[in-house]
Amino acid sequence: MRVLLSKNSRKELFLLLKKRYNSKNFPELAEKMKIPFKTIKKWMYAELYMPDKIIPKEFEQIEIIDKQEDNWGAVKAGKIGGKKSAELLMAKLGKENYSKMMQKRGKKAVNTLLKRYGIKELTKMAVEGKRKKRENESVMLEKENETYFTNEEIFLDCKEITYTSNDIKKGIIFPKKMTSELAEEIGVHLGDGCLSKNRNYFSIKTNKEEEGYMIYLFRMYKKLYNLDLKMMRLPSVVGFEVCSKALCEFKNKVIGLPYGEKIHRIEVPKAILDTKNKEVYYSLIKGLFDTDGCICIVKRNNKDYPIVALSIKSEKLILQVSEMLKKLGYMAFHNKNYIALNGVVMFKKWAKEIGSSNSKNFDKLSRASSITG
Repeated sequence: MRVLLSKNSRKELFLLLKKRYNSKNFPELAEKMKIPFKTIKKWMYAELYMPDKIIPKEFEQIEIIDKQEDNWGAVKAGKIGGKKSAELLMAKLGKENYSKMMQKRGKKAVNTLLKRYGIKELTKMAVEGKRKKRENESVMLEKENETYFTNEEIFLDCKEITYTSNDIKKGIIFPKKMTSELAEEIGVHLGDGCLSKNRNYFSIKTNKEEEGYMIYLFRMYKKLYNLDLKMMRLPSVVGFEVCSKALCEFKNKVIGLPYGEKIHRIEVPKAILDTKNKEVYYSLIKGLFDTDGCICIVKRNNKDYPIVALSIKSEKLILQVSEMLKKLGYMAFHNKNYIALNGVVMFKKWAKEIGSSNSKNFDKLSRASSITG
């Protein structure tokens, strides 16, 4: 039979055993009883049911909380789960006394660690432990979705596109299949793009301080569509405008991007989701981030704490991007129009796998990459 004793009974029992075995301390008692000291400790703290045969017959202070057969449970030696142990002790001691006991035990453990390592080293160990735990959680999340990514080739049907004489004169072309570069451009469109059917009009406009990023986009549009764009400079924004029926039809009919007002209507195109390709997913998210995202470095416990954030006015797009990030191993917080990746582990994963093509983010990327805890 295995038993669980009350706190006072355990205390009296092990004092009696020390006296009986003529032991100065509990490690010596464990050695003389030929029982591992870890096991003795678990019996003392009610983490294991103890065999009743170790209890001397003359022990009169015995107060048994619970009994089990020797072979009870799936865990050898009758190890108690935290919940089971808590329920039994709380029932016997009462909620208030149980709470006081656990607080006292916790303080004692902390004081022991402080004496051994010191506050700075202990804090460092705690931070490292949290970081390692988050890394492991991220790896496990990725492993759960390994079979999802099958790298499908998604071809684009451009047969129904109408070309005007102006489109032909421009020599406009379109990709034949979904690629990482096209996915990034679609992300940019979802963030800062405007598509008008009546005018066959498409534009991208952004903050005037991001002219370097606009030059990067010019090269992208030349490669994807053979478009030669001109910089439009206004008092507060820079960007470009292009009138092309073929381009508008490609974006709307082939890719599935809506005309007119985007708020609450935009979503990740099916052609991107169907690729089930990590690089394509990374690129779509990067395009969105470079137009509607930011990197924040805030102070937490007097230390720099990085946050990658995306603000999107489409609940469906938020949910889709959050699910994409989850499949890629990211633990993201989101609400109706906001996604955030918090902390060093998530930031460094982002910097390594997704990154940014917008120079406004480079300094913060570099600074945040140096944060270690």
